[in-house]
Amino acid sequence: MTRREFVCLLASPASAQLTRSAEVVPGAVNGLIFTRGGRRLAVYGDPRPSPASAEQVLLTHSRRDVVWAARELQRKGATVIAPATEAELIAHPGKFWQSFEKARYHDYAMLNSRVLTEPLPVARAVRGGERIEWQGLVIDVLDTPGYSPGAVSYLVTVDDRRIACTGDLIYGDGQLFDLWSLQDAVPEAKLRGYHGYAARAGELIRSLRAVAGQKPDVLVPARGPVIERPTEAIDNLITRLKTPLREHFTTDALRWYFKDDNLRLRAAKLLEGEVPEWMPMAETRALPGWAVTISNSRLLLSESGAAFLVDCGSDDIVAKVAELRDSGRFRTLAGVFITHYHDDHTDRAQVCAERFGCPVYFTSELRDILENPSAYRAPCLTTFPIRSGKALAHGHRWRWHEFELSVSFFPGQTLWHDSLLAKKDGGEAILFVGDSFTPSGIDDYCLWNRDFLSPGEGFWNCMEQVRRLPRDTWLVNQHVEPAFRFTEEQLNYMQRSLQRRAAAMQPLFPWPGIDFGLDEQWCRLAPYEVKAAPGRPFQLQAFVWNHAPTVQEFTVRLNLPAGWKASEPAYRIRTQAGGSASAAMTITPTPEANGLAVITADVEFSSYRLREWTEAMVRL
Repeated sequence: MTRREFVCLLASPASAQLTRSAEVVPGAVNGLIFTRGGRRLAVYGDPRPSPASAEQVLLTHSRRDVVWAARELQRKGATVIAPATEAELIAHPGKFWQSFEKARYHDYAMLNSRVLTEPLPVARAVRGGERIEWQGLVIDVLDTPGYSPGAVSYLVTVDDRRIACTGDLIYGDGQLFDLWSLQDAVPEAKLRGYHGYAARAGELIRSLRAVAGQKPDVLVPARGPVIERPTEAIDNLITRLKTPLREHFTTDALRWYFKDDNLRLRAAKLLEGEVPEWMPMAETRALPGWAVTISNSRLLLSESGAAFLVDCGSDDIVAKVAELRDSGRFRTLAGVFITHYHDDHTDRAQVCAERFGCPVYFTSELRDILENPSAYRAPCLTTFPIRSGKALAHGHRWRWHEFELSVSFFPGQTLWHDSLLAKKDGGEAILFVGDSFTPSGIDDYCLWNRDFLSPGEGFWNCMEQVRRLPRDTWLVNQHVEPAFRFTEEQLNYMQRSLQRRAAAMQPLFPWPGIDFGLDEQWCRLAPYEVKAAPGRPFQLQAFVWNHAPTVQEFTVRLNLPAGWKASEPAYRIRTQAGGSASAAMTITPTPEANGLAVITADVEFSSYRLREWTEAMVRL
């Protein structure tokens, strides 16, 4: 299926009769409506503004960007049936949001926040192996985790056709809506969600095979076209998904930390027992005496008695720096440089700067997330903003005693990432790369860090910077004790792997650019967390990153609590190919508003329709 076909199908307003008693209502979410004896049952819901009532509505998972379609049917009396392990998020989303207000900081579980903002009562919670009986139909429940951890599918034979309702397990002729939704923990490897690159891909593949084993005639997914060739589409998706996963493991940075057996375990879980080959380890050597390891920080020591700290994430690091000063290793701390925004690199940077009377340095690209971390929805956020920062332009150089220092925007492990090149008189040079590489390869194991694959982005950018380094420059990852460097052959190996991965993802996602399928925040509201007063206007911005190869116009519509007002009914944002832009919004809550409110936004561009896609939290 081409992208043009995707757009037409998604935009089509016409209903389609699947069988005599089964109708598909396409939209931003499909509605599958069964009608018998004048009575109606819906799967997913009904996307029309004023749908006819139904007796029951069956949900496959808890994601609000799908579940919204059941809301109007429930208001008209439909009872809701939902998967047991996700029913709590549907029926009592307030519990999630109250917890998430704090849990979103220092988040290493990768909590999916596309959760309802208002409860949807669940009348029955079901698990795989159970049956739902309605008007002579027998609907089998099948556990199909993958796109969400507790998802189910529903299978029913009606009018001699076996229909499988698979939620977001599969799209079109064998595509996946996105990859970042599969990020999860790997308990067998003792890894948290942050380290689990697409970790539910193995479950998704097993779920696809379980659906195929039911021999359906047709698949009706939550989004996109009805799938008339289930076996072919399932085989396509499995093949398309495995290829980029193999490439990830060939250059996996975690292999350095957790060794070969751990990689074999993780790869086998995702690739049905297969273990790909991998790149040889980079050459390593001990750090020179002027670069001192302190946990995941490095202290540069000048012969002048000055020092310069790279990252500061804990009280122990501050104490060790003080100990080294008091023991005479140095006299003054000239500054703290931040390689990236993650909490374990920033939590005590401001404390350290105040204690030693020095500034905190970073590139301009990192300024806002370091000074206003609460404004972002991102992994591993700190609760300690930088207040004495000095933002430097990409490429800025300066003389520091016997060193030449230069900073670069280095969007590797995260989108908000820097590097620091320290060249000592006499030829020694170190590039402090934060967490972007290890001797075993590329540090892109957390999809939510926003590692893009378009040319010139992400690790493409980083590797080109590495290629331009002075010949004998060594790399330092803040968590890796030896310095290391890649050969030309290894750099070529990693770049070819990225090329193969990007090519494999072209047919995997139904988007006009692959980075839509990799970027959890291509559309976001900022600040993500707002403190507001009842009845008083406050400001938000809608940011979009256009990962398409052509100019796009995005339309953002806010979903506000009852009585709240927005300055415009819709906000239009026009962006160049590969560019980002924003629109300012003014929102006024009601005078009686209090507590925590969650605002969501619908997003449209071209003929793509996404409901309740992104959110912001408002504390009144």
